[in-house]
Amino acid sequence: MKGLFFVLLIVSNTAFSQQRVKDSTEVANTFNTILKECKNVNFADPDIAKYGTFYKVAPYIIYQGKDEKRKWKDYCNYSVEEEKNGVDEICFRINRTINKADSYKIVQYKTEKESEGLWHILHVSLLLNGKQKQMSFAFLKPEKKFALGDID
Repeated sequence: MKGLFFVLLIVSNTAFSQQRVKDSTEVANTFNTILKECKNVNFADPDIAKYGTFYKVAPYIIYQGKDEKRKWKDYCNYSVEEEKNGVDEICFRINRTINKADSYKIVQYKTEKESEGLWHILHVSLLLNGKQKQMSFAFLKPEKKFALGDID
C-alpha cells in the first residue's frame, strides 16, 4: 500500500509540475504580448482611429469595474469608455516603466490563492535610468486565457 501511495504522489507531483510549466509559459507569453502591444502601436492600422490607441491590449486586461458579476471574471471591453481609460492607463504605466527599461528579466513565477481566484505572479527585475527596480505583474485566468489584473 505504501508503494502505491508513493507512485500516486510522484504522478500527482509530475502532473502539477507540468501544469505549472504550462501556466508559467502562458503567463510569460501574455506578459510579452501586453508589453509589445503597448509599445509598438501601428498608427497605420485603421482600427486605431476607430477604436483607440491600445484597443489590442483590452482582451489581456482583467475587468475591475463596478459590475460585480464581471469584476475579476471578465476581460476589458475597449468600446466602454471607463474600461478603455483603464486599459490606456495600464499601457501608459507600462510604457513609462518596463518598456523604457534598459533591460528586464523575469526573476520569479509564483501563484497565490486569493478571493478573486488563483493569481499567477511574475516578479520582474529591471534596469531603469541606471537604477535597479522590481515590479510584479499579477494575472488571473477567468476563462481560457490569462489576463493582467494588477501591477505592483
